[in-house]
Formats: sequence, C-alpha cells, structure tokens
Amino acid sequence: MLSLSLLLICSLLAGRQPAHCQIIGGQGNFRFQYVPEKLVLPEGAHVMDAHGLGVDADHNIYLTYAPDPASSDTHGFVRWAPDGSNGTVLGPGVALSAGTPHGLRFAQESSGDFMYHANKDRALHKTTLDGTIVWSRYGPPATNESRFLPNKPTWIAAPPGSRYLYVADGYGSNYIHVYTTDGEYTGKSYGGPGTALGKFRTCHSINYDPRVNKLIVTDRENHRHQYFDFDPGSPNVFEFSSAFQIPQLQRPCGIRMDFGNGHAIVPALGGPVGILDGENQLVSVIRVSVLLGASGHLHPHDATFLPNGDIVVATWNPGRISYWRRLPRKHGERPRMDDKAEL
Repeated sequence: MLSLSLLLICSLLAGRQPAHCQIIGGQGNFRFQYVPEKLVLPEGAHVMDAHGLGVDADHNIYLTYAPDPASSDTHGFVRWAPDGSNGTVLGPGVALSAGTPHGLRFAQESSGDFMYHANKDRALHKTTLDGTIVWSRYGPPATNESRFLPNKPTWIAAPPGSRYLYVADGYGSNYIHVYTTDGEYTGKSYGGPGTALGKFRTCHSINYDPRVNKLIVTDRENHRHQYFDFDPGSPNVFEFSSAFQIPQLQRPCGIRMDFGNGHAIVPALGGPVGILDGENQLVSVIRVSVLLGASGHLHPHDATFLPNGDIVVATWNPGRISYWRRLPRKHGERPRMDDKAEL
C-alpha cells in the first residue's frame, strides 16, 4: 500500500506537480503515468461537462463538451495533435454546441471522414472533422410514438462498411433507433426500458466491437454491457446475443476497442477506468478519481486508447481531460500483491 500512498500524495499536488512526483495507475502490462502537460485546453475553451472523445485516421485527438454557461464559449468541440499538443477549438459555434453535446464517434465512409455527435437536447449532428455540419436532425425519430419520449440521445454507433447508424437514446426513451448515414430514420427501433436482457436502464453508449463483429450497448444503470447481432446491410436485425458485467466497474459509460490490439477500455462514472482483455476480463484498473480527484478528475465518462498505446480519459463534471502514457513492464517483473488487490 506504500506505493498507493505515495500516489495519493502526488495526486494532491497534481495542480502544482513537482518534477519528481509521478502519478501512476494500473497493473501488469497496463500501467500508465499521468502527463499533465499534454491536452491543455486551448484559449476560448471553457468546459463544464467533458463528454465524448474521438481519434481520427491521422491520430488527432478530439473532445466534445458542454461549454460553461458562465463563459463566452460557444464551441463545444476541440482537437489536439496526436502528441496531445496544439489544442484548437472547432465548429460553427452555437449551431453545434447548443444544448448538451455528448457522445462522439469517428467514421470513415466512402465520401470521406466524419464525426457523429449525439446531443442530449434532442439533436443529432454529422460533421466534417473541422466541425462543419453536414446534417442535423432534431426531436424523436417518430413524432407520433409516445414510447420514444423523452428524446435525449447520448451516443451513436457507425459500423464500418454499413450505411446505417445506431442511435442510443440513453437519457430518454432507452430505445436504439436506426438511421441511415444520410440522417434518415429507417422506421426501426429496438430495446426499450427495463432490466430484462435486451432492455436498458440508460443505454448510455453503443459501439461496434470488431473483435466479435457485433454491436455492444453499455447499459449503465444495469451495470452491464450487452452484445447484439446486426446486419450491416439492413436495419431489420438487432438481436440480443450475450451480456457481461465487471463488478469493479459500476455504472460503466462506454467501451472502446480502437487501437487496443484486442483489448477494450471502459470508463466507469464512479471513478475507475478498466482495461479488458479479448475475453472481456479485467486486467488493469486506473483509479483516476483517486489519483487525480484533488484536481477535479472525478467521474470518467469516456476513455480511448491511442495508436501508440497511451490512453486519454475525459471526466464528466467538473469537465477534465487527461493524458496517460503507457509504461513498459520491466523484464521479469511480476504483479505486486497490492496490484492484485486493486483488481
């Protein structure tokens, strides 16, 4: 526990971190060191809630956020270079940031590279990488369907090679709505509220898992992830396949596999971020809220691997973003007892 105590001391100094003080989290092959000089917010960005992350084909890093209403910020969208430097505000301003910008998903399509934005204020947006709006859709997909109210979409899945999008209405009706990449509702919706398999209590995020070729819904208040079979060529298939829970990661907010080399990363709103292996078994925990809580990094809301093996974590409120450099495992090193205890 001595190492954890030293890390706690460092966390208290995170806002004025001395050069010799290293904040390190995780276990085994997935240990990470916090790098405070990376992902500095650019001038003009004032974050109230940090929500969604993205990494494009050139490895640039993106954040979507709810601007602080006490500031003059109307952007809600930031990009950094792959090394976490040179933050730049993006987008048209209020047209994209009005309401509460939430989930973000990068997609490569035949016509170019895009970002899909879910906004809790009844809005969906498709943009170019600089934030230029391609299309916007507002309100529930079918206005005559009371079961689709309220409408507060939280995330979007964009499976590669498919012309269909899967929109999670996580803070609203708890349905998954299927749209086309042109923003048209297909008339197909799945799920709904409940605790049974195939139902949701805050379907907070939806993503495509290339490891198993299925869609995965992070069912936050049921503390689980659910897999669904789908047909990339048709909106007519969305069938429950399996589910799993990670007891150490309560209230999970999402799951990402990009750049994970078979692993997945899961942010949990209560404070930790977990790394899962190819069988979705927990292999490492970065206790973000313990290590950086004194500087406001309290509620992990999104997390992603980077191509170089590092990770980025966005914490909800107060809005923060942090860069964590992956550390090499020393030759012959074995997990310590306190490492095992943390899992």
